[in-house]
Amino acid sequence: MNIVYKRTSKGEEEIQKRTYKLDHVHRFVLIMIDGKTDDESIVSRSSVQWNPSQCLLELETMGFIENIDPLLEKNSGMGELKQDLILTIQKHLPNNHKKMVNKIVNAELTKPDIVDAIDSGCMFIKLTVSEQISKTLKEDLHKIVNNSQEI
Repeated sequence: MNIVYKRTSKGEEEIQKRTYKLDHVHRFVLIMIDGKTDDESIVSRSSVQWNPSQCLLELETMGFIENIDPLLEKNSGMGELKQDLILTIQKHLPNNHKKMVNKIVNAELTKPDIVDAIDSGCMFIKLTVSEQISKTLKEDLHKIVNNSQEI
């Protein structure tokens, strides 16, 4: 895991004004988001019955928080294509994305290298996580590459 989130302006507005009327579970998790604490710490400090991992994903999907993965921050100049690929990988693999992300980060910014990184990473995911997740992830990543103007 080890994903660090920060609140978006929508998240800050919810904390200050309760504009969006989040339930108490989502609000509690949102309050713990500080841009420094990783998701494992947040999950460990939360009640299991609240399903904090799911809560984090829902808060991100609803636009209250955003991932500020140090890998993304460190490589913010690496190009929009790689960033889009990394964000897609993290959404499909919230707990097991590090190896796949590293393949993308280390690939040259050419179509053959990016495609090779995607294919080899998805093979790894197929063998270690799930064949279905691997298939869906591979399709989504190839769509991003094919629609990119960057390469």
